[in-house]
Amino acid sequence: MNKNKKRVVIVGAGMAGLTAAAYLARENYEVLLLDKNDRVGGLVGTFESKGFFFDSGPRAFVNSGIIQPMLRHLGIQWDFIKNTISIGIENDLFSIHSMDDLQEYRRVLIQLYPEHKTEIDQIIADIAQISEYTRVLYEFDNPNFVDFRKNRAFIFRKLIPWTFKFLHALVKLNQYNMPMEDFLKRRTSNQSLIDILIQHFFRKTPAHFALGYFYVYLDYFYPKGGTGVLSNLLKEKVLEWGGEIEVNKTIVEVVPSESKVIDSEGREYPYDDLIWAADLKTLYRILKRTGLDARTLEKVNVESQRKLSSRGAESVFILYLGVNRSPSFFRQHGGEHLFYTPSRQGLGATNHEERVRLIEEFDQLSKTEILAWLEKYLRLNTFEISVPVLRDPSLAPEGKTGLMVSCLFDYEIIKKVEQAGWYDEFKDFCETHIIQILSETIYKQMDEDVLFRFSSTPLTIQKISGSSEGAITGWSFETPPPVISSLRDIPASVLTPIPHIYQAGQWSYSPAGVPIAMLTGWYAAQNIIKQAKKK
Repeated sequence: MNKNKKRVVIVGAGMAGLTAAAYLARENYEVLLLDKNDRVGGLVGTFESKGFFFDSGPRAFVNSGIIQPMLRHLGIQWDFIKNTISIGIENDLFSIHSMDDLQEYRRVLIQLYPEHKTEIDQIIADIAQISEYTRVLYEFDNPNFVDFRKNRAFIFRKLIPWTFKFLHALVKLNQYNMPMEDFLKRRTSNQSLIDILIQHFFRKTPAHFALGYFYVYLDYFYPKGGTGVLSNLLKEKVLEWGGEIEVNKTIVEVVPSESKVIDSEGREYPYDDLIWAADLKTLYRILKRTGLDARTLEKVNVESQRKLSSRGAESVFILYLGVNRSPSFFRQHGGEHLFYTPSRQGLGATNHEERVRLIEEFDQLSKTEILAWLEKYLRLNTFEISVPVLRDPSLAPEGKTGLMVSCLFDYEIIKKVEQAGWYDEFKDFCETHIIQILSETIYKQMDEDVLFRFSSTPLTIQKISGSSEGAITGWSFETPPPVISSLRDIPASVLTPIPHIYQAGQWSYSPAGVPIAMLTGWYAAQNIIKQAKKK
């Protein structure tokens, strides 16, 4: 097959880079995909330890009308397993199978906070309304990846009417475009109730996103074999269509005036177009600006200042466990994907005033004081618990279970711990206390059956993925993001002020996840394809 003469270099072989590479390779472009790690997938991966399989990134995927139709569009077939979400607070657990289960959430909350029944009823009504608008957004597969020519009746009877509902939903959701903390404070003065509702979301997450997530829980799925299967399926398509992939390549300089990038070994990679599907701060730090015209340079400097002065969202601490207990035990205690909060008290000041003080005064505090805060932070937090073997029995030895237990955590704290020289002690403390908390609550005496344990921190994520502040979903919500954040403007999110350079991935749009990363990869590829057709 003859190659298109245009050469496209893509930096970053995460989900955005792989998607862009697959679509361009299918169109016969000369595609080279580069990544700093020894494998593709970025944060999305599945690995094996002592016969147990764990997911290194997302615990499951939200389809969002994007991922599965995009895979079909690329001719990729695989078995996808339904992923049921459960919510647990203290001794109350329930699973989400439909929006009817929102009433079960109401029951649990009223049981925990009976004096706030009226406020809870209003909040549940808000969740139901926002979830309905969210449902409209997900009602159909993204039209970019569906061939409607074979079903014109569908276009006129369903798709066009839905388009008007979609635009109406966007308008309505925009009315909830405020930090969820602020929104909930209008509904209740009970800080514990507010915390229980939102402390597993990133700080200042927009209310329309967080409170609409009850419906999103119904959209989760899991690839048979683990989440890492998805990146490997895309990799196979890139190679099948003639694309090239090189790993262990760290790009240290981007020279747009000469249309090339340079790696840490001095090797140069020329391009006609470049897609930067990696950390955006890194792009602007290593960008060589000599040779750019004055107008372009001014725009680049403005964008550079915006990106470099912004921060990534909180990261996560992840505990990996091998447990000598049957999967059936964990099926009965929350299932395959559980958001569990051990205490109705909520984080409160522990995650606000005390956390800020700890970061600001870290060097003046004793290790005992820091660990006392950490113990309380863990005991009052919300954990996301994933059990891969409950989705796919081949992901753990027979009769045993692997768990991933994670909670949000600040990069600044763990960085200060590392600089203070007790990083390993910190990790051991977190591992021990999380196991203890779960063994006292939802998984009674589990500590007696732990076969092995290890963990990763925001520093692990930063070192592996190169992601600023170890962020797993791009920019922080605590300040205005330096990228596009409107659904209507997603197509423009891939544009940069640098000639022939596009951006894609979690840093190019906010809020971001795997569906948005893949969609931006597709948009970046389509821009290149359209520009070529104009010539």
